[in-house]
Amino acid sequence: MELRLKDQIYIGDGALGTRLQELSGKTTMPPESANLDAAGRELVGRIHEKYIEAGARIIETNTFAANFPRLERFGLGKECERINTLGAEVARSAAAGRALVAGSVGPLDLGVTTAGGGARLLETHFRSQMKALKAGGVDLLMLETFSSPSEARAALQAAGGTDLPVFFSIGGQSIARPYARKSVLEMIAFANRFKPAVFGVNCLSPYDLGTVLKLAADNTDLPLLAYPNAGTPSIERGLVRYDLPAAALVEEARKWLGAGVVVFGGCCGTGPEHIRALAGAFKEKTPGAVRSGAGQGVSAGLPGGARPVCVEKKFAGGSFPLDNPVRAVLHSGKRPLIAVEVRAALSRNLAATVAAVKPLADCGIDFFNVPDNPAANPARDCMACAFLLQQKYKIPAIIHKAATQANALHVSSYLLGAADLGIRGVLAVTGDPPGAGAFDRVATRVNDLRSSIELLRLIALLREGALVNGQSLPEKVDLAAGCAFAHGGKLKSQTAWLAQKVEAGAEFVFTQPVFAADDFGRVAEALAKFTLKKFFGVMPLLSLRQAEFVRSGRIPGITVPPEVVEEIARYPKPEDQLKAGMGLALALVAGLAQSSDGIYLIMPFHKNSVALTADLARAAGRKQRF
Repeated sequence: MELRLKDQIYIGDGALGTRLQELSGKTTMPPESANLDAAGRELVGRIHEKYIEAGARIIETNTFAANFPRLERFGLGKECERINTLGAEVARSAAAGRALVAGSVGPLDLGVTTAGGGARLLETHFRSQMKALKAGGVDLLMLETFSSPSEARAALQAAGGTDLPVFFSIGGQSIARPYARKSVLEMIAFANRFKPAVFGVNCLSPYDLGTVLKLAADNTDLPLLAYPNAGTPSIERGLVRYDLPAAALVEEARKWLGAGVVVFGGCCGTGPEHIRALAGAFKEKTPGAVRSGAGQGVSAGLPGGARPVCVEKKFAGGSFPLDNPVRAVLHSGKRPLIAVEVRAALSRNLAATVAAVKPLADCGIDFFNVPDNPAANPARDCMACAFLLQQKYKIPAIIHKAATQANALHVSSYLLGAADLGIRGVLAVTGDPPGAGAFDRVATRVNDLRSSIELLRLIALLREGALVNGQSLPEKVDLAAGCAFAHGGKLKSQTAWLAQKVEAGAEFVFTQPVFAADDFGRVAEALAKFTLKKFFGVMPLLSLRQAEFVRSGRIPGITVPPEVVEEIARYPKPEDQLKAGMGLALALVAGLAQSSDGIYLIMPFHKNSVALTADLARAAGRKQRF
């Protein structure tokens, strides 16, 4: 079939992935994996057939997420070429000359993953998928649901080398707020530059899609595409559902014809009934009048010369503003800086926890440091605790944030909320696996942000004024970012990992505890080449039982030198073991005070933990504050 956009309205198909999961009952594997077996291909073919029967004259291959990075998450990376080729062949067989076959290419959704390689690697992934789709016999490429300008640019660049017509569609981006227009305008500019056959919007409710379409119509003279969702999704008994009637969708779609839409179809939640209604309303129509003056509002650059935010940029290096209270203390020239860990334990409310640490505040410490569900055990919220500590004692608080205990949406909003409350320092950690703690049968690990490096990149993007999906923020969010260093028994590999954290934007580092001078020397030598501020952890071991517990490997990343255990073991009485453990810790702190940027005091497990920690702070040179 010939593509005739100037004088013909085209009806596309509806949702494929969500419909395939609904019909197959397989919701845990990517829909694209259905291309690999005969039963799956037969089901995909039947869905294509239903859409053609409903009036679709463009059908999309079952390959939306069939790029290497997304398939590799399911162990299917090696099947990338085969999945795409088979997906194209199934659609071509179903079309049988009655419809055009569009090779579906979705975003890589790398976000802040440690991809490396920058724009060139993005383009390589897209080119590989497109090559396989072309080999399978597609008539055109459908680049859809793009929200990251850097990925959109790479996909358009790769598509330009295929000699196939290109439909390019952005998705999931409302422009309800003025600042949210930035990335949308940037991608419209890319469309004006690369000149795809059609530019469009998909994967939004009809109302939101209409607002983005208007912006597009005002800023490009390209033919337009509209693939709305069947309304806004809801969760019913654990399942995501869309319930917008076909008639209501068509009423909204009627408003788009005059804006220059020449391709109508559906995205998430739409089915053959929606496509049948669209075909009935538009298949006999002709394209609307040419839009006068369109295409002049956005050039190939950003409005006003603004600099695009690209995920692949390097975040490390450069200067950071010192109006951040955490950063101001870090660069105050004071040595050693003292940070004290305060656990927001379940055993008492936060008001009691905050009141109990007054002796530490009176010692003149520099930071409170509040961990996030340490050892994967439930605790009270670290942000709430940090806020109350700052409010009462006027001492900056640094929160830990575990990357893998929440999805990217929650982590982003959580950090924005922390900044709004005046929390300006974050220690990015990967997070302990849920199996290590009391929620082992309830909680699961979340892989949106797979490591502390990816969380550091998210924080760096916030500092640039953007979210991980490329969406702009109304203002930059400046959080001083730190990381942890688990020296343990793998010092070389952990040092290499720390180098990546520094590259991702870490400004300071807290080490796991050191327990002896030799232990400190070994870690200090490994960290000597790094210019970020270093806090060496100190955790008193106050009994032989504690020393043996930690030595056993129960706490990941922490090792205890044998001589420390032997010294405490010399004393049979508990009170003497406590004196021995505190003696070792006091001597270590006094030494660190002369030779380190900072000391990170981890309160011991003891009923007098606050008083004992205050003794350690005074040993580092902190005096009573009046």
